[in-house]
Amino acid sequence: MHKRDLNSLPEAFSSTGIAEMKVVLDSVCNGVVVVDSYGYITLFNAAAEFISGLAAEAVLGKMVDDVIPNTGLLRVLETGVSELNQRQDIGNCAILTNRTPIIKDGQVVGAVAVFQDITELTEVITELEDVKRLKSTLESILESLNEGIVVVDKQGTITMLNKAYSEFLNVDPQEVVGKHVAEVISNTRMHLVAQGGKAEVTDIQKIGDNTCVVTRIPIIEDGEIVGAVGNVVFKDVKDLKCLAGRINKLESELEFYKEELCKMYGGKYTIANIIGNSEKMAYLRNLAAKAAKGTSTVLILGESGTGKELFAHAIHNASRRRQGPFIKVNCAAVPENLLESELFGYEEGAFTGARKGGKPGKFELANGGTIFLDEIGEMSLAMQVKLLRVLQERELERVGGTKTTKLDIRVIAATNRDLEKMIEQNQFRQDLYYRLNIFTLNIPPLRDRLEDIPELCDMLLKKINKQIEHWVEGVSPEAMALLMEYNWPGNVRELENILERAVNLMEDDTVIIPEVLPPMLKKMHKGKSRDIEQAKDAGGKEPDLAEIKGDAEKQAIFRALEAAGGNKSKAARMLGIHRSGFYQKLQKYNIL
Repeated sequence: MHKRDLNSLPEAFSSTGIAEMKVVLDSVCNGVVVVDSYGYITLFNAAAEFISGLAAEAVLGKMVDDVIPNTGLLRVLETGVSELNQRQDIGNCAILTNRTPIIKDGQVVGAVAVFQDITELTEVITELEDVKRLKSTLESILESLNEGIVVVDKQGTITMLNKAYSEFLNVDPQEVVGKHVAEVISNTRMHLVAQGGKAEVTDIQKIGDNTCVVTRIPIIEDGEIVGAVGNVVFKDVKDLKCLAGRINKLESELEFYKEELCKMYGGKYTIANIIGNSEKMAYLRNLAAKAAKGTSTVLILGESGTGKELFAHAIHNASRRRQGPFIKVNCAAVPENLLESELFGYEEGAFTGARKGGKPGKFELANGGTIFLDEIGEMSLAMQVKLLRVLQERELERVGGTKTTKLDIRVIAATNRDLEKMIEQNQFRQDLYYRLNIFTLNIPPLRDRLEDIPELCDMLLKKINKQIEHWVEGVSPEAMALLMEYNWPGNVRELENILERAVNLMEDDTVIIPEVLPPMLKKMHKGKSRDIEQAKDAGGKEPDLAEIKGDAEKQAIFRALEAAGGNKSKAARMLGIHRSGFYQKLQKYNIL
């Protein structure tokens, strides 16, 4: 293809004025491209060079489509029809171009394209379209809300009022936009917030006949207050009360399910449930609280019925693991041949009758929490070896399995047996004992803390009253004297059983009296009867009922003072008598 220059243009373009015209065209900001009737470029101004990135010397005389594909100029030459405001891409630039035929004597002798770079303009338009879409989305969201929303400028003029608020106010949102907010909403403070910049959250506002809960928040841009937005949180305080009721109901249900979950896999009791003001129990409560802070294994010793499980629950609930499970295992209640699978679980097919898919053991269930091994002294030597490995390595394998499971558990063990004596008799492994005996609690029998009986009675009677439809307020002084004289081989569990039996035998009485106590506790009455008979035989006067009652009261006061270490206030509480009444009885019986 041969090169052409400006001299190949028709006569109108080959005059001496072309040079001047080129100077003018190089001065304009728009790109200009001129082609002859064959489509060869004859003019390419400076702006066209800048926009396209092409040099005029390199493109003059070349076919326009070879230089700038799809310019449309060849189509204009062919049709003779102008193409205005056409968008086109040249390299990385977006241009807006007008393509016009050059006509002389009714003939198309060339074409000219005048274009400008609209790349930045396109970006601005795109951003504006994005902003427009975002604005439309936000308006749609605000219109769909059930809460009333109002926006004001710094002068308090309404700039937006959503559908929910306009319906609540019974106004046309189009009519109120542009008005001052105080003219539309009664008792409003929106204009004050827009000026002062201080938010007002969940404020009470009277709007018409409704007492509403509203929030007003200033709008800040670049550190300057430009307006405020307000919303009606509740159109009436009654709605708030209704919501509060529903929340309370949900919270109650949640607490119920939490309690049910705790009953299944959690500890029931806390350190506050450990009853007793005796010196021994106060020391043990403090020791249990200290044990709860750590993760060391705890060994609880004590006779049956002293409350070893109560302490285990309390330690778990006072520890950092209280949100984790609390799994209890009575080692004496599980048959020896099942204890291993019960503790460590088993895999499918491990033995005949094994559950499909296997079963996790108690240790796996306790992961992240506490496992309580009760009656650990009843465990066989073979199981003691396996338990020792789990305690040392903190990992286990299910029966019939090969996969090792890491454990994050705390172990609390309990027994009513003398483990040291069992070690001497080769019935308990010494190494397991040392592994368990890190933190030891030795729970005293009830006979060694008789002063705790009155408080235990109060607690146990409250528990029994919930189970039996017979409200009992307490224990009479005479009956309390009998309870405090008994040896209590069954400890607190026996005390609870005796009180429950007494409550079942009671009719209209509100306090437990000696007559409803078991025969084994009535030997005091038998002893007194023998004294009466001896007095008759000696010719003495037979004591009347008042004397018998007074003697019983006197004995009860002596025992209470002895149990309380001489503390009269404490003795009065043990007998369930008001302190002033107790002092009257001391004077009556001449007890100093």
